[in-house]
Amino acid sequence: MKRRSQRSLLPLFLLLWLVAGTPVLAQETRFESEIKAYETQSVDDPPVPGSTFFVGSSTWRLWGQALEEDFTRFSPVNRGFGGATIPDVLRVMDRIILPHRPARIVFSCGGNDLAAGDALETVVTHFKTFLARVWKENPLTEVYFISNWHSPARKKFWKQADRLNQQVKALAGKIDGLYYIDVVPLTDGKDRTPLFLADGLHLSREGQQRWIPVITAALDERDKARTKPNRAGLYAQRVAAGIFSAPDATPPTAQKINIVFIGNSITAGAGLQDRQTEAPPVSATAYLQQQAGIDAVAFSNQGVSGHTTVDFLPATNKSFPKVAQAANGFKDDPTARLVFSIVLGTNDSAIQGPNGAPVSPEAYRGNLKTIADRLLTDYPGCKLVIHRPIWYSPTTYNRSKYLQEGLDRLQTYFPQIDGLVADYASTHPGQVRVGDTQGFNYFKTHYRTDFQHENGQQGVFFLHPNKKGSATLGVFWGEAIRKALQP
Repeated sequence: MKRRSQRSLLPLFLLLWLVAGTPVLAQETRFESEIKAYETQSVDDPPVPGSTFFVGSSTWRLWGQALEEDFTRFSPVNRGFGGATIPDVLRVMDRIILPHRPARIVFSCGGNDLAAGDALETVVTHFKTFLARVWKENPLTEVYFISNWHSPARKKFWKQADRLNQQVKALAGKIDGLYYIDVVPLTDGKDRTPLFLADGLHLSREGQQRWIPVITAALDERDKARTKPNRAGLYAQRVAAGIFSAPDATPPTAQKINIVFIGNSITAGAGLQDRQTEAPPVSATAYLQQQAGIDAVAFSNQGVSGHTTVDFLPATNKSFPKVAQAANGFKDDPTARLVFSIVLGTNDSAIQGPNGAPVSPEAYRGNLKTIADRLLTDYPGCKLVIHRPIWYSPTTYNRSKYLQEGLDRLQTYFPQIDGLVADYASTHPGQVRVGDTQGFNYFKTHYRTDFQHENGQQGVFFLHPNKKGSATLGVFWGEAIRKALQP
């Protein structure tokens, strides 16, 4: 008994340490190699904001890549690491979970805590800390708690696991956003042996297959029942349940934004069956309302196929007047923040064809500055979000010629965007922000599934997102706009 009391002190101390905000990002963990691998993976293949994260211990880690196929409809991201306890998850969630803004978290953890001797009350407290940190980052994230099941190797902990399940289930009954999934019956009974690996602890493939329809049904049921949340009500519930303390419970103020999207054919939705419903600005605004909690979003899509930064210069009198017309339509709304979402550079980078191409990195920056200066002058208080253009294939050659030379030039624009935004930090603090920086690597990895396959003068090329890719790109833009709106 004395040993358990001593063990309980350390997690409680850790809890207070984490809540107090002590930095933990640089701390080495016993899972450091796995965590760093996830961080590297997130750079090369960035998770799409609004995905479903499977978080916890070896249950998910051993599921491996099959998890992505088993739950493919929910955009799954596996973030399990073997042997993890809830405090282990708390130590790394700022590195591998929260930055990616998941819409759902399917949580399987706590069994290792009990097996290590942690008191039930300590495990519940740690889980509440996990919820608090998730919901402070995004109050709309849904957490699905997978019950601790009866593995043969841990029979002596079954009663404690059942009590943990009961407490979490009761908590889920009090607050929206937390949902309990009971998997205990799925691996109980006389036929249980084939459902586990030889260690009697981890699920076999047959055991996993019993879980799949139950988890899928829980996610589907919530998708069908989901309505626009009352954020004030969510905070009140979480205070009453002990997740938040009263000072943390001030609901965010209502937000309303109007967005003018400036871009080329990708912004316009070229090649899509219905641009009005499938172009990236549509999913960007939907994300802002559904996942970022913006109360109202209106937008105007000013993407023009083939256009460069040269075409949007005010002096050319080509596309800028339409941008101004769209902005003027929003200008007199004192209740909304005016945002310009700018994605230009693909056509600038071409070897030949588009107006002004090839545009040098220095000229690209100068053109963006000219556009930005005019917008900041004409629309005081507006917000400018300048996204990086996305990847295209080195075989891209339609009426315009891009190829590898163009793709290389495109990437020289990235530091120009960063530098321009840095310059505005002193003259227009907080008004000009770097937008999406992840889309390039995402589409470089997923171009076969997320781009239209187009025939050109050097064979099949990939330039324009298809319906799936357009929706994904819009989500990346939406998340970048959400960040830009923060103080």
